[in-house]
Amino acid sequence: MCSRGQGSTSRDGGLRVPTLLEEFLGVRLGGSPYLRLHSVTRITVPFLLSLNVLFAKDLPSVAAICFLSFALLLLSGAPLRVVRGYLALIASVTIFIALAFMLFTKVPGEVLWELQLLRVQAEKGVWEWSIVVTDASLLRTLYFSLRILSMIFIATLFIATVGDRDMLWGLRRLGLPAGVTVGASLFFRGIGFFLSDFAVVKEAMEARGVDFERTSLAKRFMLYANALIPLLSLLVTRSFEISTALETRGISPGTRLSGSYHSAPLSRGDYIVLGAVGLVTLAFAGWFVCG
Repeated sequence: MCSRGQGSTSRDGGLRVPTLLEEFLGVRLGGSPYLRLHSVTRITVPFLLSLNVLFAKDLPSVAAICFLSFALLLLSGAPLRVVRGYLALIASVTIFIALAFMLFTKVPGEVLWELQLLRVQAEKGVWEWSIVVTDASLLRTLYFSLRILSMIFIATLFIATVGDRDMLWGLRRLGLPAGVTVGASLFFRGIGFFLSDFAVVKEAMEARGVDFERTSLAKRFMLYANALIPLLSLLVTRSFEISTALETRGISPGTRLSGSYHSAPLSRGDYIVLGAVGLVTLAFAGWFVCG
């Protein structure tokens, strides 16, 4: 696991805490201007970009969102090998969408290629099943594929730039109840704990002679299912410890947390980034409503 804040500081105060991606994969991201922005900015920007994906209704708009999210991902310093891991998923989903348009839905447009698979002559007419590739079906396939790619870029941007403590500070800054902020922070922290515990259990099973690489898929599934037993036990134990700690400190879902412990103001760069992304979101929303 990466160490907390080696030589890197956050404007939110103190050393920069590891992001969700650093917690999950154990990698260490280098410093970047985007990571020095306020936690409110780093939470709000992916949220606004997600709204833009919903507002995009044509190919140029979704391509612009995909380019913008990818540019911000590069600016954040996130390792691109994380995105490369999703290429197989993107390719399979794209193929599925294309087959759905070509095999089961005839999209009106200029026919580029057609292949008749089945022709049935009946009393009331002729029923045909054909593969029809039109320009409109290709454009729709590209449109949905770019939307999926944009969502992957935005999700990667979020987990690569936001940590569980950033989540807590940002949501508190937005004025949300204590139950929501603490619950969200514990949820993401729990994922990191689960992955860490799973790695420990897997190493223990390998030390006892279990070879996951040479084991069949069915046997591997059973091994993972057996590993869930100690993991669930640890989950229950940690949940009890956390609830006891919160109760000891007098924190309940209706508790109002004090904002005096962490009151770092937004900088000019934060306002510029939030204003720019906000204007882009308003433009897409206006295009969605009036276009």
